[in-house]
Amino acid sequence: MARTVKPSEPAEAAAISPDEAAPRYLRIHRELAGRIEAGTYPVGALMPTETELGQEFATSRFTVREALRCLTEDGYVERRQGMGTRVVSARPQVRYYQSFESLQELFQVAVDTYMVVLGHQPVSLDAELAERVGGRAGERWIRVDGVRWTGPGGRPICYIESFVPERFEALIPQFSDHQGPFFDLLERHSREAIEETQQEIRALVMPQAISRQLGLPNGALSLQLLRRYVTAAGVLIASFNWHSADQMTYKMRIRRGRQPQE
Repeated sequence: MARTVKPSEPAEAAAISPDEAAPRYLRIHRELAGRIEAGTYPVGALMPTETELGQEFATSRFTVREALRCLTEDGYVERRQGMGTRVVSARPQVRYYQSFESLQELFQVAVDTYMVVLGHQPVSLDAELAERVGGRAGERWIRVDGVRWTGPGGRPICYIESFVPERFEALIPQFSDHQGPFFDLLERHSREAIEETQQEIRALVMPQAISRQLGLPNGALSLQLLRRYVTAAGVLIASFNWHSADQMTYKMRIRRGRQPQE
């Protein structure tokens, strides 16, 4: 079982990089990255909590959270709601990791990253698209395009094509300023509770228009994640997430079910 590793308790706030020109969260990020590389926090271990790190560095949880977000971007750690921050690599990685077991974890990813909406337009579903998004051929839906980034001024994670049923068209203008996942906005306004999320993963050549938005060469391979958020009334929203295949790892955990007792 992975253990939580704590540095020796200092008498006062831990010393960090003397580069006072850098934001405090970046200096804390560098210090924590150095500890990971030095083995103070070994791979597989849980790091101290945000509260513990805030006390150690005499700073706010917001500053600590931003430092941990940078560690996640660099591939040192993996953060999961209710599970803490686990070290996954002793060296920075360029890959982007996703691992989800609940809608709350999907919600947290949207909060911890930065979405830029590029535009929206009405579309008429053809038979193939209707089957994939969970609609009917000929229905009018709204397509919303955007790019998810690690943060403002960061690097692109994926290109997202979201398809929203026409009945929610009046909510589309709110997407640009919404902090969080689109499914949360739609669920709250519609009062249609999401009952399940369906996911499909495909390996595809990325369309040229999308690879250009991500700064990738023509013909780049992608992992396309399609998620449908389903309520009792039907699909609330369906999103195609286009990730660069060589920069994305999707992980899942499969447990053996218990056998019924005779």
